[in-house]
Amino acid sequence: MARPEKIQGSAVAAGLTRRQLIEINACARCGECQEWCPVYAQDRRESITARGKLDSLRRLVNDALPEDEQKVFLEGLYECSACGQCHIVCPVRINTPDLWEQARLSLVNAGIPQPEGQIKQLAAIRQFNNPFSRPQSERSGWAKAAWKAGLLKEPLRLWQEQPSPIVYFAGCMASFDPVLQPVAVQSARLLQEAGVEFSILGEDEPCCMSKLRRMGDNAFAEEARKRADQFTGMGEVTIVVSCAGCFKGLHSDYAPLWPGAKKVVHLSQFLDRLILDGRLRPKYETPLSVTYHDPCHLGRHNRVYDEPRRVLQSVPGVTLVEMPRHRAFSSCCGMGGGLKAVSPAIQHKMAAARIREAEGTGAKAIVTPCQTCYLGLLNGLEETASAMKVYHLNELLVRSICPEASHEAVATALAGVNVAS
Repeated sequence: MARPEKIQGSAVAAGLTRRQLIEINACARCGECQEWCPVYAQDRRESITARGKLDSLRRLVNDALPEDEQKVFLEGLYECSACGQCHIVCPVRINTPDLWEQARLSLVNAGIPQPEGQIKQLAAIRQFNNPFSRPQSERSGWAKAAWKAGLLKEPLRLWQEQPSPIVYFAGCMASFDPVLQPVAVQSARLLQEAGVEFSILGEDEPCCMSKLRRMGDNAFAEEARKRADQFTGMGEVTIVVSCAGCFKGLHSDYAPLWPGAKKVVHLSQFLDRLILDGRLRPKYETPLSVTYHDPCHLGRHNRVYDEPRRVLQSVPGVTLVEMPRHRAFSSCCGMGGGLKAVSPAIQHKMAAARIREAEGTGAKAIVTPCQTCYLGLLNGLEETASAMKVYHLNELLVRSICPEASHEAVATALAGVNVAS
């Protein structure tokens, strides 16, 4: 990581809020963060823990952190998924996720760049409006391909042509990643099964840019404002997102910029309402014992715990068995905060630890409503060579309502269709 000879503490301090400057002096040194940190469990260095980072950051802003320790601090700051577990267990309740993100931004503004892996990903997002460096014209290719393959009951309409009160926001991952495109197709099919009047944005669907915020990119504020203005111009709409990262971005990060942010809902919340209202009726039995993985951005960061569990338990035959670490104490899979771009080996180890915890419940499958966590847990499955299955929440609901749209069926059908056409 390139950096000047010495980081100027005053420049870093200038980028932190008054509350954050107080927080870096508030650490009780109790060690609870060390006990619970999923990254520290895989790489036992004090500099990775919240306690270690707070101590270094405090000394840094006071120009008291020796140069040889600055590199160690930067490594610890970026080898962190900002999952928020340290915030939950902290007796002082220091808002560590916001602090780490703001510290990264402050360092960038002080002339200290992100790690190389993050820089490449951020450049792609800024240039192409997605981390895959794909043209925007391909963003809704999954919808066209799904209709051609007979996986949707009718073609998806564009909001620009037929405005609707509900907009499905697939996000970059489900739009462009072939492994995750079934999530987008199944999301749309389930909304159709419930008779929901909705549309998509197609080529006008923007990247939520939340990765810029997570990694401390100083372009986030301007890009978020542009998107907030776009959504404001759409009037009163409810945006349904299937990505937990997009949910945190649009629902939480955009809240100061866009009054409509409170109407952004995660797909699991929306499906829960549809089931409770009787508009979606799971009917086919799926005899399966499962455990549930709480995504950090959906659970700890936004306290959405009950709705996806109710969706799971609505499927006939499904039995839910909780892992020791669940809800606010759920262990991170390592896919957040830019950690995967910095240290893929650590992410794989974190996901493997989560798979082993799931195996300990006796369940046959681990289920998550986050498409990014789904990818992360697949890495853990490969790392452990486990026989356990990993499912997106959509999959179990689809199997019980419209099994012809199973993950395997969608993946096979889309592989044979030119998604970009």
